[in-house]
Amino acid sequence: MEQNYEQLKAIFPTLLNSQFYEVLERHTEIKVIKKGEYLVDYQSLSKKLFILIKGAVMTDFVARNGEKRTIMFHTEEFCPFFKSYDSFFLHKHSSYEMRAIEQTIVAVINFEYLYEYIQQDLEVLQFYTHATEELFMITEQLRNNHLTLTSEEYLAWLYDHFPFLIQRFPAQNIANFMGITPVWLSKLKAKMFS
Repeated sequence: MEQNYEQLKAIFPTLLNSQFYEVLERHTEIKVIKKGEYLVDYQSLSKKLFILIKGAVMTDFVARNGEKRTIMFHTEEFCPFFKSYDSFFLHKHSSYEMRAIEQTIVAVINFEYLYEYIQQDLEVLQFYTHATEELFMITEQLRNNHLTLTSEEYLAWLYDHFPFLIQRFPAQNIANFMGITPVWLSKLKAKMFS
């Protein structure tokens, strides 16, 4: 478990002060999540921030009619910070499900406490702001290309920019993320690589 805390510390820049690391260690629980296990259930209230240390997690949006749509992927190196934004900021039951697609190790932090701490530490605030802006930029790139490209062009764009997503996550979830059927995704892949 100590190794996981060291890996967690490695995520943060060395310029962060030792007091932050002490706070982080006191208010963080390291959890091993089994493949298929949910970190956030639909309609739950989640005030936790998750930091992916090892593994892969998928976020699905659940519509009012119960239909699920994959909206984001998380790995150790791609969007490793995530939370149920509607639960935390809007104080409502989550419209999201977050599920491990392989055995995953996450740091679970009470985000309310961390958010209070961030207000007092400029270095941590700058790091948090940068991480949030990076997530926003990635989300914007994914959304804008999804909206403006054909499914074939979008798949090619994903292969060019984020090939590890297609390699690591199940094809049915990549298809769902793209708004197409798994059969159509398979046909697009066959066309691309023929």
